[in-house]
Amino acid sequence: MFKEKSDCGIILDNAENMFNDLGNCFKTAIDENKTKMNVVGSIFSLGKSLTKLTFNVGVCAVKKTPKAISMLSDAKKELIETAEVGIYKYQRKIKQDALDEKIKELSFTSGAFFEKPN
Repeated sequence: MFKEKSDCGIILDNAENMFNDLGNCFKTAIDENKTKMNVVGSIFSLGKSLTKLTFNVGVCAVKKTPKAISMLSDAKKELIETAEVGIYKYQRKIKQDALDEKIKELSFTSGAFFEKPN
């Protein structure tokens, strides 16, 4: 019945724990009443939290990389297709304009040779 946390939720929880352990590590190191074993324990706890955070970030990156690559590939395909369509339309317009210009030239030229009877 427990809802599984998202990757971002897990990473944020790990980051929060790591910062809490960092704060405890500083408090333990500064407190004169704490023994060397307490300081070593808090440093070990900080290392454990940092390792857990790093591991989960790595796992998330590995899980999301194929999806990101696929999305980039799809975006690239769309961009190329859009560019191809744009280039095709531009070339077609240039050809149509050239054809229209040629038709105008021919109609002016043919009009000079063939006069309409009155």
